[in-house]
Amino acid sequence: MRRLISWLFVLAFAACLLVLGSYAGARFKAGQLLGPASPVSGPSSAFAFEGAQGVPGSPRAWVITYSQVRLPGVRRVRIVVSLTGKVLSVTPPDLESRLAAYRRSLEP
Repeated sequence: MRRLISWLFVLAFAACLLVLGSYAGARFKAGQLLGPASPVSGPSSAFAFEGAQGVPGSPRAWVITYSQVRLPGVRRVRIVVSLTGKVLSVTPPDLESRLAAYRRSLEP
């Protein structure tokens, strides 16, 4: 019985490491997309266990929503990242061009 309980603890620990690694990878990928000194902040993360809405096939994924956005015409940014770290969806779809235009506007 003691051996069974110890194996259950080892399995639970390994599962926690996998979840934390997946979450860290998703946050890293979203940060890569936004770039350094981003005008987007205030992230909130959630795991879409029943599937990410608005993504073809509704896969299970991490949904990272940024509520503090200093981009003109954008209220919030939503980035959906798969469990393996692939960006599945970005809202607004032209986020990269908006970020580039914002950075150009800051140049002297």
